Amino acid sequence: MDNNIIFEMSMSESLIMDFLWETDKGMTFGEISDYLNNELKKDWKKQTINTFIKRLSDKNLISAKRTGKNKIYYAALTKREYEKGHAQKLLDDFYNGSISKFLTALTGGKKIDREFADELRDIIDKESL
Repeated sequence: MDNNIIFEMSMSESLIMDFLWETDKGMTFGEISDYLNNELKKDWKKQTINTFIKRLSDKNLISAKRTGKNKIYYAALTKREYEKGHAQKLLDDFYNGSISKFLTALTGGKKIDREFADELRDIIDKESL
């Protein structure tokens, strides 16, 4: 995973990323603008959308290719890759990279029930294959 990626997004930025992830192809500025303003009813000006796209680009979350007069914007990583990187950043920033410290905070230091323990075991078994 690229260390230059910043695994943080505002809610507004995430609307653009979700659109790029859902469509799973490159989109022009006009297509992004149409989606935000027509589908999501945001009524955002070009400058506002441009600002969010620039921020996502600065965070290395999107890339762009020029084709003729247009730029085509792409998600630079999959949603799963972003979620993994974001979770790792959270773990590193708040729990010194320790899953046990995170789980202690999550459970309030209390004993977990069998159902939660079984769910954790299932996750560990699936991820370690």
